Amino acid sequence: MTIYVMSHKKFDYNLPSGYVPMLLGATDKKIPGRYLSDSNGNNISYKNKNYCELTGLYEIWKNYNDEFVGLAHYRRYFWNHDVKSRFVLYTLIMLKGDIKARPVAEQELRGMLKKYDWIVPTPEIQMGRNLWSHYGKYHYIEDLEITREVIADISPEYLVSFDKVLKHNNRMAPFNMFYTRKEQLDNYCEWLFSILFELEKRVDISQYNSFQSRIYGFISEELFNVWIDKNSQLKVKYLTVYNTHLQSRGAIVRRIRERGRVK
Repeated sequence: MTIYVMSHKKFDYNLPSGYVPMLLGATDKKIPGRYLSDSNGNNISYKNKNYCELTGLYEIWKNYNDEFVGLAHYRRYFWNHDVKSRFVLYTLIMLKGDIKARPVAEQELRGMLKKYDWIVPTPEIQMGRNLWSHYGKYHYIEDLEITREVIADISPEYLVSFDKVLKHNNRMAPFNMFYTRKEQLDNYCEWLFSILFELEKRVDISQYNSFQSRIYGFISEELFNVWIDKNSQLKVKYLTVYNTHLQSRGAIVRRIRERGRVK
């Protein structure tokens, strides 16, 4: 079991060998058979509404010791056909009609780690001048400003990369998805959660709606890209991410009609 599939509910999808579902926010939930949960041992399951898939990441970090470890979502997986971006993938689907994508085999991912340190989603262009302005379009920019203050205080060696990634770049690897070795994950999580736990002390989210309350999940996506940039010695392999709900022309058209975009 090395690829943990994050979900807030039971889902019906035939997972390959090496993939195992993990129920999030599971403290007061009934755990379906064969599911793991984010509420064992040292955990932050009760923070799920604010931390999203990170409560599962914390569970993996603190309570599991797989040599190789990955994180996926119940409807998002790495595809072994790298078409550079999801948007290219959606264009192909619109042209061809549909695809039959399957999660990349765990053994194949493990083989990639013979050459690479991390496997992450292909960076994608975000609308706006940079990631800073893109974040401010959908969330409270003050939260990023406070995040920068936290990094300046407790991890100042990352400040240059933070400014470079957030203020001088408009591409990011999304979703907090990855595959790596456990020692790499441990180093990243030690850094990430030290920042997020300090940020919690400085940001008042008591008046945030349910969407904005997911602040730490949102900010962590940005911070993952900062980590990768700062640790430039790491060898990174990028793979396209596909959505199990968006594998046909009809599904994409419906999503565009509902949201005005595909994401």
